[in-house]
Amino acid sequence: MAEIAFISPYPELAVLAREICTEKYPDIEVVDGLLDEGLSRAQELLANGTQVIISRGGTANLIRKHLEIPVVEVRVSGYDILRTLVDLSGQNRTIGVVGYRNVVEGCRSISQCLSISLSEIMTLRSDENPNWQDTQNDLSARLEREPIDVLVGDTLVVSKLKLKVSEVRLIRSGAEAVSEAIEEARRIFAVQAEEKKATEQLRAILTFIHDGVLAVDRSGNITVMNRGAEKIFQTRAEQSIGKNIKQVIANTRMNEVLEQGRAELEQLQNTPSGIVVTNRVPIEVNGVVQGVVATFQEAGRIQKTEQKLRSQLYSKGLFAKYAFDDIIATDPETQLAIARAKRYAASDGTVLIQAESGCGKELFAQSIHQASARRDKAFVALNCSALPTQLLESELFGYVEGAFTGARKEGKPGLIELAHGGTLFLDEIGDMELSLQARLLRVLEERQVMRLGAGNWIPVDIRVIAATNVPLKARALQGDFRLDLYYRLNVLSLNLPPLRQRKKDILPLAEFFLQAALEKARRPNIPLTPAAIELLQQYSWPGNIRELRNTMERLALICDNAADFATTIGDFLNEGTVDGKIALATDITETDGTFPPGSSAVDVPQTDSLQNMKGMKKQLAISTLAKCGGNKSRAAKQLGITRYTLDRLLK
Repeated sequence: MAEIAFISPYPELAVLAREICTEKYPDIEVVDGLLDEGLSRAQELLANGTQVIISRGGTANLIRKHLEIPVVEVRVSGYDILRTLVDLSGQNRTIGVVGYRNVVEGCRSISQCLSISLSEIMTLRSDENPNWQDTQNDLSARLEREPIDVLVGDTLVVSKLKLKVSEVRLIRSGAEAVSEAIEEARRIFAVQAEEKKATEQLRAILTFIHDGVLAVDRSGNITVMNRGAEKIFQTRAEQSIGKNIKQVIANTRMNEVLEQGRAELEQLQNTPSGIVVTNRVPIEVNGVVQGVVATFQEAGRIQKTEQKLRSQLYSKGLFAKYAFDDIIATDPETQLAIARAKRYAASDGTVLIQAESGCGKELFAQSIHQASARRDKAFVALNCSALPTQLLESELFGYVEGAFTGARKEGKPGLIELAHGGTLFLDEIGDMELSLQARLLRVLEERQVMRLGAGNWIPVDIRVIAATNVPLKARALQGDFRLDLYYRLNVLSLNLPPLRQRKKDILPLAEFFLQAALEKARRPNIPLTPAAIELLQQYSWPGNIRELRNTMERLALICDNAADFATTIGDFLNEGTVDGKIALATDITETDGTFPPGSSAVDVPQTDSLQNMKGMKKQLAISTLAKCGGNKSRAAKQLGITRYTLDRLLK
């Protein structure tokens, strides 16, 4: 397939073109064809993929008139005319010229330079297909009245006209005219190839982009409609292109943008497929509006894309790892808590989990999330006592550029935003400062969040699960926690029993943790002895499951055989006794979240050693606060505790 073809209207030109192409342009095909024959050859070439055609005179005009293909004409140059007329200078002979305007005017100019008397016989119009018989009759009649000695013209005219003239001179194209036409054709092909490439790229973008795209011209008629727009407006491009936009979209405002020349961005629009976000932008050329282009985004797709982006960018640690099947539960108390949690998972209400430290509150929170309709979305966990107030605020709510010293230039979304569509787990909620509690309450009530330093609200769809190891209602009644936030959190209450109340779970948990620790240390399995089991079940486990796990991990590393277990366990557990008695941790009742009277050390009297320890802690807190000039936040930071814990020590 030749991408560029040369159609020669006379044999001598074909010979010259082949010589030039063989030497410099071997990719160009040269064929013969005058007028209709040349048109037929051009049609064949076009069908086989030719992109540009080169020809001359009337043949070039005929092809250009009938085919949608770029045609480069081998123009009659001054050199060509000069070669034809030069030897006629100084001769007393009558010379006439017939041809298209460029040939006639060229001959007139050259003849004046050579002092040749030239008579214009006939000028043909290039935009017409003359009746050659009538033309010949007209010329013959004129030549009878005004005889000439030499007739000058191009090949087309002379070949079509049979005139009685003693000499006919054809104006033939030279090598320079042929080379110039070929170079022009190659330039056109290169530009055409680039335009085609750009067009294909645009077509691919418009075809596969999810957004709908529509464009109209200055009359409001549709010129572009991609697949996305077809889907949104439930129509076909072939049925819509060429029609006025109002005939296709009843509630369009593209005509208004066309008239006013002002863009309309992020506008909501009702369509047959639902609500879309529309952007309409005028197309200006030299300051004049020549059309409008509009994009349409489905609101649901925007939300899905936003959630996917959030998950991709901040996926680390934002997904629940555990489910209800991972909870070891033999004791009826634990099974009852699991059954209640499963019922909560079926709803979307806020859950407040109350339990002592180490009871597995986050394990239950993750399990609720995994069993809910939000299981495929993010699970975002935050320990409210682990961060200073300012850092906790920025992590929870996010911030914009310049919100505070050290803020990222691009800003940062908060954990509430990242939990959009999923679950936000707030552990140790009782340690949150009152100022942050007010902002959190607004999020829970309005379901929208504002970043630090921002002026706009961001809608969020989250489920909140909060957890506490302190009597939250009692703290709220004392004014240390917002009572309205407590009631907002305590929609679905879940109280987890401490390990000392789950006697049947102690042995299965101990064996599970021991086996896991032995496997991690690559040590052989060592079974628990009856003596070791008895010690484990008698101990009150004030640190609950966390303490049990740590104990079994220590056993796995220290003990070499089962006989060592009882002695080693006894040594470990004695570290947690007071005056030889096993201490019991505090408990939370299931009714109102307050500690029962006298439960701060069940079955254990308050000894002098405990009182001395409390006094030492209080004295350390007082001295650190004094060093920090009374700044509680700085003192708490130096002590490695929260401000709430510092306040408790000072009381």
